[in-house]
Amino acid sequence: MLEYIRVENFAVVEQSEVRFSEGLNVFTGETGAGKSILIDAISLFMNRRIADSSIRNGKEQLVVEALFTRGDEEYILRREMSKKKSLSFLNGRLIPFDQVKALAEELLNIYGQRDHVFLLNTVNHGLYLDEFSHNDDVLDRLAAVHQRLAAASRELSELRRKNKEVKDQLDYIQFQIHEIENLELEPGDDERLEQRVTILSSAEEIIARGNRVVEEFYQKEDALYNSISGCLRDIHYLKGIYPDLVPYADEVERFYNLIPELTASLSTIVNDVEYDEEELDRVESKLLKLNRLKQKYGLDLDGLLQKRDALLAEKDLLENIGFSIEEKNAEVERLLKGYREINGQLRGIRKKKAAELSRLIQKELALLEMDKARFEVKFEEIEPELGNVSERGTDRMEFYFSSNPGQDLARIKDSASGGELSRLMLTLKSLIDEGRFATYIFDEIDTGIGGKTAEFVGEKLRKISQANQVICISHLPQIACFADRHFLITKEFKKNETFSSTRVLQDEERVSEIARLMAGSAVNDDVLNAARNLLVKRKN
Repeated sequence: MLEYIRVENFAVVEQSEVRFSEGLNVFTGETGAGKSILIDAISLFMNRRIADSSIRNGKEQLVVEALFTRGDEEYILRREMSKKKSLSFLNGRLIPFDQVKALAEELLNIYGQRDHVFLLNTVNHGLYLDEFSHNDDVLDRLAAVHQRLAAASRELSELRRKNKEVKDQLDYIQFQIHEIENLELEPGDDERLEQRVTILSSAEEIIARGNRVVEEFYQKEDALYNSISGCLRDIHYLKGIYPDLVPYADEVERFYNLIPELTASLSTIVNDVEYDEEELDRVESKLLKLNRLKQKYGLDLDGLLQKRDALLAEKDLLENIGFSIEEKNAEVERLLKGYREINGQLRGIRKKKAAELSRLIQKELALLEMDKARFEVKFEEIEPELGNVSERGTDRMEFYFSSNPGQDLARIKDSASGGELSRLMLTLKSLIDEGRFATYIFDEIDTGIGGKTAEFVGEKLRKISQANQVICISHLPQIACFADRHFLITKEFKKNETFSSTRVLQDEERVSEIARLMAGSAVNDDVLNAARNLLVKRKN
């Protein structure tokens, strides 16, 4: 919803502030007062460029700032434009214009004499028909099947792509598997291999040093074990006199008891160690190959083992890819069949509702002085195939229109004038409820109509405003009298300058403006009473 707008130095507007109501906001004023300037100012949030002449004479820049609300969220959009540069802001933060434009297009729907993007974009025709038909449930089911179908189709394409390359892939995968499996690796092998290389390459040194320790610690007549044994008797005697020696005595005794265990382990190591040049070459070669594999794949030993397992799984998949393709193809066919069934249901609902919509619109257009107009929704039925499915179905829908007898129905963009597009848009919007707080702006929608037709347009605008915010520029009393908030735009000349201003009309001011719209300058008591009666009638 558009809550507030402030404009500075835009054409004849020096400064203007407007606060809008939720319902129907109507702007009126004398011809040439600048009623459309406000719409043009709002449009600056969607149009990147403006003419230099739009900046008020003698001023450096124009500013337009607006407050929008959507639920609990507030958005303050601002544009500052000079002849040299343009700045865009959201909630006080400088942002690119495209972001401001995208947000403004979400928040506003503008329908002026040249602003009919909705109707001229045929994609919107199908969207509108679905909204009119309340097709959400069918569309949700179709979208769900489409999502699964798209995923299965991608998987099938990937399997087929792999199948074309399967032989080369299998050869390469088998080579990688063989390269890793040939080393017969187990977790921790890299550390064990490195230790084995160290042992084999140091065998003589290990034997010599091990034997020397065994001999010096335990086997010689004057070995350390025997020496400590004699000393322990003296230490036990002394600790009985000096208790402080007890911890030391215990440590010496533990070491004494450890010597046989240590020398036994060393004897086992020495007996097991044997220099084997062939084994050393074999272990070094395996370790070298392992380190090369690590470097080649950028993985540690655990990573190599995981890669081997992954390659084995992929090899199994590729060797069975023919079966996988058959299974996936059957799944795609099943999903495509389900898609076709729902697409057929959707087509039937759309056609039925399209006929109803055509009748309603022709009936409504007749009340808008377009009683000879014809409207029809044409279908291009496209059978679903893998290459054309979408989440909204495959059929194409487009609105066709003819305003005069004897004139063939043609595409709306080729057959409807600006005024006809405005009335079509008004009729379409009045037939559906799009939820509260959408903002619709209709600029000069009443051009070329009057009498009962104008009254009918006013009723349509009021109907739309019961569920949405509507901003409308009008010159007809039959429309202005429906306003929830009525604004008057005036223009005056001061010191060779033109100034346009906007204000909210209250009570008798509004009566006077409605009377002016009725009779122009020839306003008298009878016209004023007629204006009062019109306002009272509309309130009731």
